Amino acid sequence: MEVKMNSGFEVSVVIPVYNAASFVTQAVESALAQPEVREVILVEDCSPDDSLAVCRQLAGLYPQVKLFQHPGGVNRGAGPSRNLGITNSTCPYIAFLDADDFYLPGRFAAARSVFERQSDCDGVYDAVGMYYEDEVSRERWHDHSIAGEGITTLPPGIDPVDLFTVLIKGGQGHVHLNGLIICRKVLERSGLMDESIADTLHEDTDWVIRLAAVGNLYPGSVTESSSMRRVHQQNRVSTPRSSESINRDRVRLRVATYQWLRRNGTPEQRRLAFRRLMLEWTQDAPGKKNLGRLSALLRLPFRLPSTFVEGHYWHELAQAGWSIIRNDWLKLNE
Repeated sequence: MEVKMNSGFEVSVVIPVYNAASFVTQAVESALAQPEVREVILVEDCSPDDSLAVCRQLAGLYPQVKLFQHPGGVNRGAGPSRNLGITNSTCPYIAFLDADDFYLPGRFAAARSVFERQSDCDGVYDAVGMYYEDEVSRERWHDHSIAGEGITTLPPGIDPVDLFTVLIKGGQGHVHLNGLIICRKVLERSGLMDESIADTLHEDTDWVIRLAAVGNLYPGSVTESSSMRRVHQQNRVSTPRSSESINRDRVRLRVATYQWLRRNGTPEQRRLAFRRLMLEWTQDAPGKKNLGRLSALLRLPFRLPSTFVEGHYWHELAQAGWSIIRNDWLKLNE
């Protein structure tokens, strides 16, 4: 294939690779087909299939492809692999692509336009579509995925100042990494992905929230997809899991985000992050509704001692206690 180069807007594409021997060639070539892409950073994460051999072949075939592994060739997960790719990239702009996914033609056209118009732009997010490999994969995704179906995007016109609030509250969509491109300079404020939650599948969510908290992320093409997420039978996010496991990982995500914002965010950002944490912590409280919620609230400070300094915690604790008195004890004694 012909690789097009463009020196005015240079992009590094970071691709973590695990068990993707059948797909990674399409991912790499879809990235190299973009005129803005100067390099593709492959991080092979100790795959049990032939991914390493395919990656070596791609690196030998295309001079723009650079291949890395973790020290010792060990498996670290997608988040640490993306971090390794970021630290070894060289371009002023960094984009991401999963090894089993692919870019569409003109992937960076809308983003490039935004960067040219907005001098304070730290990043641009586009919509990401879904490509179903087969009907079995579609059904598996529908039954077990924690990521939702259809196009992954956010409503048009969200001001960068408001994006953090939209993301932390949830309910309006989210940013998929396939559709994100950032300026390297924003990493000085956001840091890399939190590797302590790499096993939750949520480290990318935490990182995008942090980027929105400290940077200006603008919408690009949010109604038309610029890349595609491939749905196949080996997708990790559609692997059947218990509700307890899913909820536990969501709590770990919210704790990590809250703790980072306590150190690096504004008081309002910290407050909103704590409210979202409280929601995740109590929404599936066991036992009777009111008593279960109170019990969950009483356990939280043992998990997170900083709970004691959050006014919202004391408000929720008082509300839960009053609910028990009003709805349980008083009614029982009428």
